[in-house]
This record gives sequence, C-alpha cells and structure tokens, in this order.
Amino acid sequence: MIKQGLDATDRRILDLLLHDSRISLRAIGAEVGLSAPAVRDRVLRLEDVGIIDSFSIRLNPRALGFTLEAVLRVEPLPGKMKLVERMLSDMPEIVECSVVTGDDCFVARMVLRDVAELDRLLGPLHDVARTKTSIVHRQPVPPRRAPF
Repeated sequence: MIKQGLDATDRRILDLLLHDSRISLRAIGAEVGLSAPAVRDRVLRLEDVGIIDSFSIRLNPRALGFTLEAVLRVEPLPGKMKLVERMLSDMPEIVECSVVTGDDCFVARMVLRDVAELDRLLGPLHDVARTKTSIVHRQPVPPRRAPF
C-alpha cells in the first residue's frame, strides 16, 4: 500500500499514534469519529500492509548518562567492509547506522558518556577503516516521521 491508499482518517490515526503510541483505540476513535473496533481494524490493516512497522519507545540518552552524541563516518580499508559492519553492529553505543554512497561507506550516530570513550570505541576500527568523528552540538531538526 502506498501513500495513495491512505485516506484522511488513516493519516490522522497515524499522526495520533506517532504522537503517542500508547493512546487508546477509544481515544483515537473519539478524535477521528470511529468506534474503537473500527480503529483496531484500520490499525491492523496498516500493520498488515507494512505501513506500521512496529510500536516502540524512545529513550532519553542523557537521562541514562550519555551526555554526548557523535556522528561517525567510516571508510573501510579494501576488503574490510563486512568486518567493519560487524564491528559497528557489535557496539551498543551505535544507535543508528546507514550504508551510504560517496567517500564513506557508513554513517553512524553514537552516544557517549564522555569524549574519552572515543578512544575505546574507535581504537579497534583504526586497523580496518578510516574514521571521521563529529560531536553533535545541537539538533535543529529532531527525528521525525516520513511525510505521508
């Protein structure tokens, strides 16, 4: 199902769930003018066709002691792509990682308790890749949903 298959009610349901994934079906129904069972059917259909991928929570890294965020660009040395991918996957501090085109093969976001953690995290990578790290100063565009 593509964007054209979403009606205004589906889009409103998605907006409500994106704002608060714990909202009750009854509350959604009150907002969109449907019964709770009708909302449930729509949500199930949106899951079945893959528009809703999952329900989750977002943790606050700062509240867990991770006071810094960094962007890591990684260019594996020849023949080391799979090894680097596995190493990045094994680092719990990496909270997001994408394979990209261009000079770098990977762009990752990581959370750190302090800047000294960079040596521990990046040291093993230096034998298999070139890295460039930038500390995040602020985030003028926070994570947001895809337009629909």
